[in-house]
Amino acid sequence: MKKIVILALAISMVASFAFAQEGAESKSTAFGARVGYSFSPDQFYVGAQADFGHVFGPGRLVPNFEIGFGDSFTTMCFNGDYLYDFEGTPWTVGGEIGVIHSSWDDGGLSDIPGFDFDTSSTDIGLSVLGNYNLEMSNGKTLVLEAKLGLANSPDFKLGAGYYFF
Repeated sequence: MKKIVILALAISMVASFAFAQEGAESKSTAFGARVGYSFSPDQFYVGAQADFGHVFGPGRLVPNFEIGFGDSFTTMCFNGDYLYDFEGTPWTVGGEIGVIHSSWDDGGLSDIPGFDFDTSSTDIGLSVLGNYNLEMSNGKTLVLEAKLGLANSPDFKLGAGYYFF
């Protein structure tokens, strides 16, 4: 079942990429890196992001991938963000849905005979977020981001992203 959910999310991301490329003359695509810190689990994370520009009016599609380390966990997240731009301001708000795979150190419990202890899980997570987009003098964008987890996501995340191309 988990593989089906992951496959369905991957297919929808590919389809949204194709949709975002239609009429690309009115949209800009940017790619970059992201870093940050999450709370519960307490982790540092690194990742990559793409911004496919305005898909529906002032709304943008921004898929991203993150790997988090710490708190005896390793997490891998493949997320799809939909962001609403407030025209004339650097502020955006939006929502995020993603597949989150977590694995953790069980402290050796799985080595004890008779214990059947699963040390990983895969879930669908939901978050709401806000961004501040800072246009740099070199024409690139620095994004400052805060996320509030609603379901199966870290409780709170603070991060930054930089678009290289």
